[in-house]
Amino acid sequence: MANTTPILVASGQYVFRDTLTPENALAPVDIAAEAVKVALASAQATEPFAEQIDTIAFIRGFVDSIPSGAGPFGMSNNIPRSLAKRIGANPRSAIYGREGGHSPQRFVNEFAEKIAAGEMSLGLIAGAEATCIMKQALKAGLPLDWREQVDGQLDDRGCHLLFTDHEVNHGITFPTQVYALFENAWRVKHGLSEAAHRKLASRLFSKFSEVAASNPYSQFPTVRSEAFLNEISAENYWVARPYTKWMVAQDAVNQGAALLMCSVDKAIELGIPESQWVYLHSYADVDDGWVSERPDLAVSETMRLSLNAVLASVGKSIDQIDIMDIYSCFPIAVLAACEAMGLDWTTDKPLTVTGGLPFFGGAGNSYSTHAIASLTDVLRSKPQNYGLIIANGGFLSKQSVGIYSAQAPSKPCHNADPNLQTKCNALPRAELVEQAKGIGSIETYTLVYNRGVATLGMVVGHLDDGRRFFANAEDESSLAIMAGNTELIGRKVQVRHKENKNIVSFNLN
Repeated sequence: MANTTPILVASGQYVFRDTLTPENALAPVDIAAEAVKVALASAQATEPFAEQIDTIAFIRGFVDSIPSGAGPFGMSNNIPRSLAKRIGANPRSAIYGREGGHSPQRFVNEFAEKIAAGEMSLGLIAGAEATCIMKQALKAGLPLDWREQVDGQLDDRGCHLLFTDHEVNHGITFPTQVYALFENAWRVKHGLSEAAHRKLASRLFSKFSEVAASNPYSQFPTVRSEAFLNEISAENYWVARPYTKWMVAQDAVNQGAALLMCSVDKAIELGIPESQWVYLHSYADVDDGWVSERPDLAVSETMRLSLNAVLASVGKSIDQIDIMDIYSCFPIAVLAACEAMGLDWTTDKPLTVTGGLPFFGGAGNSYSTHAIASLTDVLRSKPQNYGLIIANGGFLSKQSVGIYSAQAPSKPCHNADPNLQTKCNALPRAELVEQAKGIGSIETYTLVYNRGVATLGMVVGHLDDGRRFFANAEDESSLAIMAGNTELIGRKVQVRHKENKNIVSFNLN
């Protein structure tokens, strides 16, 4: 009887930290190819097998995650097949994924379904970023050309906007600003001042930096102390309150990662030893709606739904999960995940296997490819343990999670709850007024900085009738108040509509 149980049989990672020259200015697809070569070797197959890969999925590049984006040096018209050329593969199916940090785990989930159904034999998931090379090359004036034309089938799943026009008008577009709104809402919900929250986040992320410092694939392998992270300094300046530079994902990286998946039968055919096999036991995918529609910006309903579903489906509490990587683009992503699954964030159990996006490196949409690679490596050395991946995309918008082990599952790999999306869609939504006028109260806020100067205040509030509004603070008096140490959440403001957006003032006269 055929055994189509899906397994991960190999992974590879690559990081470039050398001094840049015209000769070593690798394009993202070249960095991905280096990671794939590591993965192919690590599989320990008895024969070369790259030519047997029938499906390649490439994680969408960060610079290509907005419509018409391609970066200053161009890119391949068919990046999965450009990767295939470099590794000696000719897949039947080439896929270029959607935007979002959830993508790696979502591809693992998709590949698992196809392998189990006999629709895929051997699949490769790969991704890479060369943002640091790109920035350095621009600064040095290197005439790089990463354009490439490759023929063949391509399933380009495109990129899709994560915000409405009204949200764009108020600056709800950049992660550092949107997550800051979530962060301030969370801290006040938990009774924390900005200073107390910064101390909490510094303690949390200092632990992450310790993991990154010992990871050979980290872009920034340096321990950042709690004291360093807690202090506002020239090296740790304000970005968007409550965030400083080292509280956010660092995207200036040159990193690639790759995962190989197949069935048990295929692994046996290729001579891949059982010591390489890691099983996906359960998984879940769910996407939230617009930020402006979410009634409570301090929580993530997608995390609550997906994490509770996968844990329940394997009959385990979070305390029984030995190894995990929680997506860590900002502290709130970790704190909200811990809250969703009932885990005290002060636990001695490590919450990352890589070191996290601010310290290991925020390798664009592909970060969790590295997390899965690192997690499966650990599980191979600890076959009795269970591991959890939480991959987050958008603005806490899209969650893909998976539970792994080197132990074969007692029941086939499965979607923890196929009705999760329906449940999420049925949740209550906030009512938004786009042309707000009158007196309102601040629900959450952030203050955006440019080179140490506060330039834009962003406010989410509600009018007396309960309807939500988005607004900006632009005048010097309002920006000065927002830069102070007085708690603003709950404070009354005057709001008016001007052209295509709402403006707030702290002067109620």
